[in-house]
Amino acid sequence: MPPLPAIAVVLAAIGADAGPASRPAERPWGQAKAGVSVSVAAAGAWKLGGPMEVDFAIRNSGRVPATMPPRDELFGFLLIGQGQTAWFSERIRHAETMPDWPAMLAEGAAVALPAVDLAGLDAFVYERGMGFHEGYPTAFAGGKPAPATKAGTFGKVLKPGAVKVRYIAHLPRGAEGALQLVGPTLEMNLGLENFAGLPEPMRRKVLAEIGVRLRKDAFSAMAAHRDAVQIGKPAVEAARAVAADRSAPAFARMWAATTLADIGGPEAVAVLIGCLEDPDEGVRHVAAYHGVKLRDKGFEAALDKRAGGGEDPMLTAWAIMGYLRFRKVVPDALMAAGVESKQWKARAAVAETIARGNPDRSHLPLLRKLVADENGMIRISAARAIALVGDGSRQTVDALMTALEMEGDDARHAVATALCKVTGKTWVYSSQMSKEEREGVLRRWREWWRESRATYR
Repeated sequence: MPPLPAIAVVLAAIGADAGPASRPAERPWGQAKAGVSVSVAAAGAWKLGGPMEVDFAIRNSGRVPATMPPRDELFGFLLIGQGQTAWFSERIRHAETMPDWPAMLAEGAAVALPAVDLAGLDAFVYERGMGFHEGYPTAFAGGKPAPATKAGTFGKVLKPGAVKVRYIAHLPRGAEGALQLVGPTLEMNLGLENFAGLPEPMRRKVLAEIGVRLRKDAFSAMAAHRDAVQIGKPAVEAARAVAADRSAPAFARMWAATTLADIGGPEAVAVLIGCLEDPDEGVRHVAAYHGVKLRDKGFEAALDKRAGGGEDPMLTAWAIMGYLRFRKVVPDALMAAGVESKQWKARAAVAETIARGNPDRSHLPLLRKLVADENGMIRISAARAIALVGDGSRQTVDALMTALEMEGDDARHAVATALCKVTGKTWVYSSQMSKEEREGVLRRWREWWRESRATYR
């Protein structure tokens, strides 16, 4: 028999609609078929080397009673994803121990199914190309079902870190047709929330794996960063070793630097200062952007000196964006260095920093220069910020009028809009206008300023 719809569809759906464990009345449910849906929830905290209990429920949200399969025909299984690996569980025969299993489920009714300890269930490796055969994941060889590869129990194969669980139930119903019901995704973080309570050998193993995972590939490094941050201070040394190792892949050093910034502490400062001099620009930029989270005077002094020196314009840009994102205030000297930078991206970072923040009159000297920048996108950001400040002084209007003469319809629209805001005029410029209309608007602004400039406030 050829494979039925690929199980890869279910794998791709993992993470689509995660929900926390909750009381039955509040628990999340999967999409209903014929009015019937299923749910899975954690039945208590999971522990490495201990129980990982999950419970299940099935409900009828339809308007008519729903036929249930005989108790010996109903089964479900769990699809488990961790990192880039996936497994499926042995069949779970829920109803075999339920003497009151109903033949029909009344409209609006729900039935709780017995909990199971995931740690004790057999885990089978998901293989590319698998489909469903009689409701269960199956590989095919020569057109015939092939036995699955057993990996051990889930208590053995799962590692510390994020785990995604999906429940799939198979309900054979005779002539009414079988239902294959998929529950919502259950997300757990195995073991890390109680890292200090793990046995010493397991803690050492977890920390060693953090360093290995940071170096493996970008996807693994991102997951290792997340787990290291949850572990906290004990993970600093693993991240420090990777960030300081110039022979490590750039993505590894970038995620390690981010990890140090997110965990914080004096141990992270020296390494992140060193990352500002890393030969890879991505590592330098990550350190500049995330390092301000440390709120460390020594790091900020090193960053401001390095970013304000004009030697690495993009470092200047990332430092400005980091200050804005995590500190809400950018040092004046760094802003000035960004405005004077020969790299347009640094100037753009300053303009966007001010426009996205809470611009006030103290920013006007920078904005008057940026609004006449050779780059149109920078002029747009600066004009938007000037409009927010609402300053109609002669110096500001003069800068806007200079910008209005520069080519670029989008920038001219932003500049004219700012002029309208600060002067009270209504001479809007738009790329949707005809050429004659656009020239008419420009002419009107020029004539007004030629007549008003000498006496303008």
